[in-house]
Amino acid sequence: MSRIALSMTLLVILLATAGLIVDPSMIQDQSHSASWTLLLLTGIGQAMWYWRGVRMSVVCLLPVLAILLLGLASYLLPEALISYVTLDQWASWLPGVQGLDDLRPPLMELLILLALTGGLLGRTRASLAAPLLQALAALLLVTEALLVITDEIRSPQNLAGTPASMLLLALLLVAQFVGVVSGWRHTRISILRSLIPSLALVLVSLFVWNQQRVYVDQQLQDELQGESDRLATQLGAEITAHLEAVRRFASFWSLLEEAPSAEEWERQAAFYHQDFSYFLNIAYIEADGTIRLVHPRDDSNRAIIGINALDVDRPYVDALAKALSDNQEGHTGVVPLLQGMPGMIYYLPITSPDQQRVTGAAAMVLSLPVLADKLYAETLLDRKHIRMRFAVDGDTIRDWPTSESPGPWTTLSLLALDEQELTVALNASTGYLLGLRSRQPVASLSIGLLLAYLLYMVVFGHHRMSVQHSSMYRSNEELRREVRHRTELQREVEWLAGHDELTLLPNRRLFMSTLREQQECRPLSVLLCDIDHFKSINDQLGHQAGDEALRRFARVGRLAMPEGVVLARYGGEEFVALLTGVAADEAVEIAESLRQSVMNCGVEHADGRPMTVSIGIASHGAGDLIAEDLLHRADLALYRAKRQGRNRIEVCGSPA
Repeated sequence: MSRIALSMTLLVILLATAGLIVDPSMIQDQSHSASWTLLLLTGIGQAMWYWRGVRMSVVCLLPVLAILLLGLASYLLPEALISYVTLDQWASWLPGVQGLDDLRPPLMELLILLALTGGLLGRTRASLAAPLLQALAALLLVTEALLVITDEIRSPQNLAGTPASMLLLALLLVAQFVGVVSGWRHTRISILRSLIPSLALVLVSLFVWNQQRVYVDQQLQDELQGESDRLATQLGAEITAHLEAVRRFASFWSLLEEAPSAEEWERQAAFYHQDFSYFLNIAYIEADGTIRLVHPRDDSNRAIIGINALDVDRPYVDALAKALSDNQEGHTGVVPLLQGMPGMIYYLPITSPDQQRVTGAAAMVLSLPVLADKLYAETLLDRKHIRMRFAVDGDTIRDWPTSESPGPWTTLSLLALDEQELTVALNASTGYLLGLRSRQPVASLSIGLLLAYLLYMVVFGHHRMSVQHSSMYRSNEELRREVRHRTELQREVEWLAGHDELTLLPNRRLFMSTLREQQECRPLSVLLCDIDHFKSINDQLGHQAGDEALRRFARVGRLAMPEGVVLARYGGEEFVALLTGVAADEAVEIAESLRQSVMNCGVEHADGRPMTVSIGIASHGAGDLIAEDLLHRADLALYRAKRQGRNRIEVCGSPA
């Protein structure tokens, strides 16, 4: 598997290198050269991990990790701390770098590279969340692809890379997974239990990030649209204001009995021209269409004095005829002016005091570029960062570009001028928008991913501890069972060492040990018993009958003995009883009870005679005692009982 992973990683390195060499301008134009470069370095680090081991990989990947963390910090730093414009200026000082986005990967690819690099530096260990980091990289790749497919990357923030870089990242992720998945077999249950809640938190974090991102971007768009609408409203108000002024100007001359003189026209027109500087001229046109008076009297305006405006083949002829013939206001709409710029001309009829006849018309020529300049000069917009454009029916009237890279949105506000539309368009630069943009979406996503990592570590560690605890508990239980079994075996061995397995009575060794322990007791008596003619039972009835006879004697003997008497099998068909605190007379009574019980136990010889027993008694009353001597005297008494006919009791007296 490592060979396959190494081969795939080398393929990624080859393709990334080819992309940088074959068409680097395409990558740089899309502001993704940093992403490709870091991807290439991550691929080299991963190849080192498979080829040379961890140490060389760490040497290669630590600088990559540092660059990635700096890139993430640039997304997270508050604008009040370091503005985006400042960072962008610092970045532009570097040779061949146009701005900050040339140095940092898009947000999604930066997080993916962080996950891949972190997994390698963590030696792909499940205990260091390498499975989560790989799953996180896969989810971020899917998110990046969805952003590109749904065209959600139209944001001032650089979110996603190119399809080519996404493909290389996917290959790098697959190579890393193939190389390490076999090592996770023993902890797969812990991994699955840790991944489920952690990935759920990752999905929630991505969802919240996307919602916040859309909301923040929409807020910026709404603010820009509001400024655009305000300018359009201001423009409409300005047009309405100067139209009302034109009407007042015409009404003033309608109150006079005669046509205005040059001095009167100059004096009155000067006030209006001062208030509305975008009027190129204010002219008096006689009823036959001749331009007689004009203000201001500059060279271009003096040149039109005496011209009959009705004879000029211009678009405003119909509007003038409407004022002179029909006694109605007329205007040309937006037309090319004689001054070589677009504008509008208003014609307002001047009537006699009785309003019965039209004596002339007041014409006011309005320059739209000058009007736009006036509004631009009065606006409070940041002219360094916001581009403003005025257009009529799509044709640009005035444009104020900026030196910064344009933003992703252009807001349009429309103002209807009869059959024409005046458009006010605003476009804020990317740096300006990023300066206004809240860092909360990226901060929320980063915190959510960090919490998911910590959650994985906690759940994985807890489950591994539970597994180890269960294993230890099972081992302890097995050990306890083994100890109990060995204890029972030990007890059985010890019991067998001191008991006769057939009769379950103490054996000779245990009896001798008990006798030595009790030899200080006085009086002390010993009964030595021997089953009469036991050999004939074995020979004639078989060994099973002999074994049964021995067991029957043991049962009868235990019943016949008082409490505290030790009855043991001495050897073969011989049994011995230790009576502590019992003198010879009482010992004889006990022996007689035993003899009678044996005769009546139901065991018979082959000829029908009952089984009998011969008993020798030895007692010790005072003085020192040697256990072997007491047994020897009991044996002599037993020998005497057998010699005198068996089935009897003999007592050996105390030593002299």
